Order: sequence, then C-alpha cells, then structure tokens
Amino acid sequence: MTPIITIFIILAAAALALFSKDAKQIRQSTLALSVLGGASVFAIALPVLFQMSPAWFDGVWLVDNFSALMVSLVAFLYISAAIVSIRYIGHEYEEKIITLADLKLYFTLFHIFALCMIITVVANNSLLLWMALEGTTLSSTFLVGLYRRKTSAEAAWKYIIICSTGISLGLLGILLFGYGASLGGVTGGEIFTLTALVSNAHLISFDIVRWAFVFIFVGFGAKLGLVPMHIWLADAHSNAPSPISGLFSGILLNVALYGIIRFRFITDLALGSNEWTGHLFLFFGFISIIVPAFMMLVQSNYKRMLAYSSVEHMGLITFALALSPLGAIAAVIHMIGHTLSKSMLFFGAGEILINYETTKTEKVKGLMKKAPFTATLFLLGILSIIALPPSILFVSEYTMFAAAFFLHPVLSILILIALSVIAYMMLRSTIGMFFVDEKNEAVTKRETWNVVHWIMTLQLLLIVGLTFFFSTENGLRFIDLIAKNIIYISK
Repeated sequence: MTPIITIFIILAAAALALFSKDAKQIRQSTLALSVLGGASVFAIALPVLFQMSPAWFDGVWLVDNFSALMVSLVAFLYISAAIVSIRYIGHEYEEKIITLADLKLYFTLFHIFALCMIITVVANNSLLLWMALEGTTLSSTFLVGLYRRKTSAEAAWKYIIICSTGISLGLLGILLFGYGASLGGVTGGEIFTLTALVSNAHLISFDIVRWAFVFIFVGFGAKLGLVPMHIWLADAHSNAPSPISGLFSGILLNVALYGIIRFRFITDLALGSNEWTGHLFLFFGFISIIVPAFMMLVQSNYKRMLAYSSVEHMGLITFALALSPLGAIAAVIHMIGHTLSKSMLFFGAGEILINYETTKTEKVKGLMKKAPFTATLFLLGILSIIALPPSILFVSEYTMFAAAFFLHPVLSILILIALSVIAYMMLRSTIGMFFVDEKNEAVTKRETWNVVHWIMTLQLLLIVGLTFFFSTENGLRFIDLIAKNIIYISK
C-alpha cells in the first residue's frame, strides 16, 4: 500500500468541504474522510513501526521506523483535530463569528495542511519534501488569518514571510546537497533522493556539505521556531483557530525538525562525525530554552503562553539531539510526548475560549467552577507539559539530563533553572484561571461533557500509558530502533 491512496482520500475530503452546500455536509464528510484517511496512513506506517514488516523505499517514498512514527503522529492529530474542529468551528459558525464561506475555506485548507505534513514525512525525494513543507506554510497562512482581524492579518503576513524565506534557504541547501552529490559521481534523480544521498554521502565534499546543512538548518529552523527565527510563532499560534494551533505546536514543528534530522544524518555521514552538527544543535537548542523562560515572565495570553512553551520544547529536543547516542532516545520520546501534550492543551484552550470568549489570562476566572471538565483536563495537561511524573516528558527530560550533566554540566544547570521558571509561570497563570473567582458570581450554566473532552482524555491516557511502556524492555527497544535511524554514531 502506498501513500497515493491516502492522498486521494484527503484531497476528496478537501474537495467535498469546498463544494458542499451546507455546514452539515461539511461536518459529515470531514469526520468520515479524516478517519478514513488517517486509517490509511496507519495501514502503511504501523506495520513498519512495530517491526511487522520491513522498512521500504523507492525514488519517491520512504517509510522507515522514523518516518513511520512521524506520519503516525500526524495521522493521529489529523483525526483528533478534525473531530475538535467540528465542534469548535461549528460553534463559531453557529454564533455567526464566521460565515459559511469561511467554514468551507477552513475545512478545505485543514485537509490540505494535514496532507502536506503527511507527504513531508514520507517523501524520499528531497524536492518533494521541500514542496510539501512549503505547502504547509501556504495552506495554513489563510487559517492563521481566518478571522480577518488586524492582529490575525499581521500574524499571517509575519508567518508566511518568515517561514517562506526560511524554506527558500532550505531549498538552497537541498540544491547544494544535490550539486555536491553530482560532483561526487551520483547521477540522475538520485542526487535528490534521501536514501541515495545517505549511500553516497562520502562522495560529497566537506565544504559543500557544511554550507548545505547550514542553509537547511537555518531555513527549516525558521519553520521549527528555533530562537532567533521564532518571532512568527507566538503570533501565529495565538491568532489561529485553536484546533490549528494544536496542529502547529503539536506536530508541524516536529515535521520541520524531521527535515533537519534527515539532512543532519547525511551531513554526519559525509563528515564522518556528528561533532560539527552537534555544536549547532547544542547552541540553538540551548538559547531556544533560555529565551522562552524570559518571555514567560510577561505573558498575559494563555495561547501565547502555550506557544512560547512550544519554542522551549523544540529547544529541548534540539539540545537532546546534540547528546548522542542517549540524547537521541530522549529526543524521540520528547517528540511523542510534546505532540500529545501540547495538542491536548490547545484543544483545551479552544474550550476555554468558547466559554470566556477571550484569550486574556486575567479575564478567565473561576474556570474550575464554570467548566470543571475542561479545567481538570487542562490542568493535567499543564502538569504533563512541565514534565511532572508520570508524564512521558518526565522520562525524556530525565534521559536527556542523564547525558547532559555528564557532558555539559554548566549548561544543564542553566537549563534546569529556565525550566523551573517556565513551570512556575505556567502553574501561576493556570491556578489563577482555575481557582480564583474575584467576582464570586453564581454559575448559571454548567459545562457538559463533550467530544473534545473525550479527545483530551485519550491523549492524557496515552501520555501516561507510554510513560510506563517506555520504562519496559520492549519500550526501550522500540525507541532505540527509531533513534538509530536519526543519528550517526562516529566509528
């Protein structure tokens, strides 16, 4: 089974959303085809991910342990966000915040956005990978600016300019890799095939491969949200509809990191060492943890708070990738944990927004009384994202620090201080939203359990369940097999 079937299913979902005559048809087609499209992805990825069938590739597609994991995470969030969107965007349509044309635009671009992410992580052709990653920017820009307010329009422009500029730099890096491979004797379309570049990495000159990777690291790093290329991220994540924010933080950032990791492996093979790329990951990962700690001190918007938390966690993953080989294991676990935790929090943020119609932290009071289900799940999500056990992020951060304290003790202490500041500020904001009720008003309408709470509960169960799974021998073997595909160990 190839990704072509998935592509047709999701394109059909986008077309039905665009040409449907009413909101009910859009919701029905989105629910049915997102589940079908996600299931087709799982049919491709899960057998490879769980070693029931071997990894496979051709000139266009690549499905190994790492890409199988990534596309599974994309598919899971695609289905989850589709279900959440039916409620969230449906509510905004019923409240006349958006029109039927906006509803059609949202779901059409939603499906295309998800499809581009799927293609990015299973592409063996580097030019196809680049086009799909750029497609995520073009399709999601209009989602960021969906409400056509001044702030959302500004966020959309900032997002497309910075990310498209970055992706253009990434294209230069891809072309340089191809040029270096052609000079080494690689011919035809293989100069843009990831598996061929891996096989022939030793033929690429050191100077070319270094420049190529710098372009890709900086270019894709803009999409990833690494400091200082992160300036678009908080605006875009806070202005986009909450299900899209969940996709942004939960998986899009990891998809951009996926591209960097693939080309890092080729670079390390060409150089015969991971030391040079490790320095880049170490520096940018470190500053991407420290800077959000300062930004958290002045946040009064709970969606922006979650966005800066995403910068921090991308920094943690990037930093961990510099700590081979144990850091690669921590990075893979953290990617999984962040995908589940951060999307859960943004889905919960959407429920808060429905109840209070504001993203200002100081205007959200008594949430535990007014919306107890959302409040409880959101609080558990906050505890998860700050790596309080039994969160899966506790396992990844503990594993990372096990390597970091030995290799970089000073940096590790500074990172611990930054993480403590971030945890304190997130808890302070959250507790104020949940338990402080300045007006002491009686609640006239209590929240009822809805489909978003089911999705958040499922994510929470996975967060906790995977913690125990990765503590077993089978879990460690599962992660180790993936980690071996993402990092080159010098002989």
